[in-house]
Amino acid sequence: MQPLYLPTLSFWENGNSWYGSQGPVRFFIQPQEDHLDAQVWPGPQAMTEEAVTGRATFPLSQEGLEELNRWLSQQKV
Repeated sequence: MQPLYLPTLSFWENGNSWYGSQGPVRFFIQPQEDHLDAQVWPGPQAMTEEAVTGRATFPLSQEGLEELNRWLSQQKV
């Protein structure tokens, strides 16, 4: 599967959160002080309507964004 589009590092450094999807997988990414928290769940429902099936934390850095993108691309529900 192709890498997902994720915003640039400055988007996250400014405290913005992001919802997205790839196929049947839905995800939510939220920045914390020095890391990004990611959660995935099966679609098409909203996160509040489904059980989260995966969680991971990545460094708030360019390398962390690349790791996050790879992790999201590998998620299956």
